Amino acid sequence: MSAFLAADTETTLPSEPRLIGTWHLVSFEMQNSTSEPSHPLGQHPQGQIIYDDVGNMSCHLLNPDPPTRPTDATDGADYEARISYTRYASYYGPYEVNVVTRTVHHHVVGALMPGWAGTTVDRDYAFDGDDELTLSAKIEAVDQLAVLKWRRTK
Repeated sequence: MSAFLAADTETTLPSEPRLIGTWHLVSFEMQNSTSEPSHPLGQHPQGQIIYDDVGNMSCHLLNPDPPTRPTDATDGADYEARISYTRYASYYGPYEVNVVTRTVHHHVVGALMPGWAGTTVDRDYAFDGDDELTLSAKIEAVDQLAVLKWRRTK
């Protein structure tokens, strides 16, 4: 039995059958009630999220349009590391789905951001047909809603 299995086994499952597969990112917005949505990974973000049928997931997000490297950037590798960290995010681990609340729980084992390892990130999910998925999360610290739209990879 998984260490992450919740006590309410009727609603928390290792998977939601329509979730299983590979999805590519269509859009990523941060929304709030007072201004236009922002796009933390640019207007044309790239990404992939994979859910398998035994309860494992992996997520990668990328801003494909890095800023132009300044001509006076003399710190080479340090500059590249800073830019990479701000334009790429990834994490992986087991996941569970609560079909009643329509929430997927990502139990992070490893991540680019070290502070995420050992945490659980919750995403509300909604399907639009079989091939479109929206994952959203309320970010309390900044009073925003992160909305990621995905399309099934075929």
